This record gives sequence, C-alpha cells and structure tokens, in this order.
Amino acid sequence: MQTVQRYLINQLVIAYISGYHGRNSKVYDRRLTLHRGVSNPVTFTFKNEDQKAQNITAKKYEFNMIDTESKKAVLTKTLTVLDDGSTVSTRGDASCTITEGDLLKLDAKFYNFSVSDVTDANNPQITYASTGYAAAGTIEILDGAYAQFADSTSVTAFTLATNTFTSSAIPGRPSVNNNTALHTIAIYPKGFTGTVTVQGTMESSPTTDNDYFDITTSSLSSSSSVSTLNFTGVYQNVRFKAVRSTGTTGRIDKILYRQ
Repeated sequence: MQTVQRYLINQLVIAYISGYHGRNSKVYDRRLTLHRGVSNPVTFTFKNEDQKAQNITAKKYEFNMIDTESKKAVLTKTLTVLDDGSTVSTRGDASCTITEGDLLKLDAKFYNFSVSDVTDANNPQITYASTGYAAAGTIEILDGAYAQFADSTSVTAFTLATNTFTSSAIPGRPSVNNNTALHTIAIYPKGFTGTVTVQGTMESSPTTDNDYFDITTSSLSSSSSVSTLNFTGVYQNVRFKAVRSTGTTGRIDKILYRQ
C-alpha cells in the first residue's frame, strides 16, 4: 500500500519594518507559489532587525502583485491583522487570501510582490522583503495541480405555477467570481413561447420571491432550438424563471449554467 503525505501549512513571509544593522542575516528568501484552481492563503510576519515581531494592531498593510513585464499592479489586497491571543497588543502577523477568482485572468508565470504600510494613505511606507533592503519578493503562479473548470450545472427541476416555471436557488460562487465574472447559460426549450429571466440574490439562503431581482431576460417564440444567454456580476445565488405565453403549451426541458 502506498502511503502519501500531505501538509496543511500556510505560506509565511517575513517582512522587515525598520532598519537593518547586519544582525540575523537571512541566507535567501523563498519565493511564494500560487496554484490556479484554488484559494491560496498567505501570512506575513512583520519583524524588526532583531527578528522580534512588532506591534501592528493599529497598522494597515497592502499587498500588491506586479507583472514583471508590464510593471503594472495586477492584484491588490488589504491584509487582515491576525489576533495572536495577546491581551496587550497584536504582534506580527497579517494575512490575505488570493482566491481562485483572483488568478483567473493571470498567466502562469513569475510576478513580483510588495507590501506597503498604508496606515497613512497619503504617505505609504516601505516594508522590506529581506535583510538586504530588497522591497520586492517573487511569486510564481502554477498550473496543473488543481482542475480550473467545473462542469456546468444542469437545471431540470422547475416549479410550475399557472404559466410560470421557476427553478430553485443555484450557488453563484461569489468567492470565485470577480465583478467582471462571466456567467453563461444554454436554454433547451420544447416548443416554448415566452420569456426566460435570470434572477439573482445576495441572500445566502433566499426564501421568498422578494429576495430576488431580475438580471437579464430573453424572449423565445415557438422555439425548440438551444438558446444562449450571458451575463456578468457577483451573486450569492441565481435562479431561472420562465413565463409561458397564455394559450401555449411549450416548456423548458433544461438549462445548463456555467459560472
């Protein structure tokens, strides 16, 4: 029998926030690796030249990832200061999570990153990636370890009330999708005449029609051909509502939804 070990560890980066006088030199700085298809938590520890964690309770830090070719920032995150359990002050650690959605539009290659003290928004301060006064660290985005595409959701169950077919709530994957996220649907009608409306909600557990709002609508006329519809945005859940024209008998066989 093969035994395989897996390690549940956080990536930890040490950032220096005061001058360095030659003590406790680091031989090298390990680069960060980010994997497409999953969320990647990263923790930063803020120390001084004596390797002592510093009080960052009232601090605000910003993480920036920079494309080494264009020199432009491709991702910015505000770090969350972590509670170390101390009753006096919070020392040292702050973190951010780089989500699956954050990496969707980024190529698998090397990037630089930096962390700034932005407590005073008008006067951002440098933090160092190493004891050699380097401000930038290195990130590598990797493909292949995790699948990046999920199968489409097949919606075949609808509640019929008079001439209205309504699906149940379907997760919109807000943790993955960014504001420009593209959602696509394929509608499989059977002689259907009427409208198909995509509705969204920011409720995690919607219970009434009032929890939903209309996103986009498509009109079909005696159609049995597959029809497509695209929309963008971030929603906790979506659902589909098909309203059949009075006097007709068509139906919606299924809807395929990819987000």
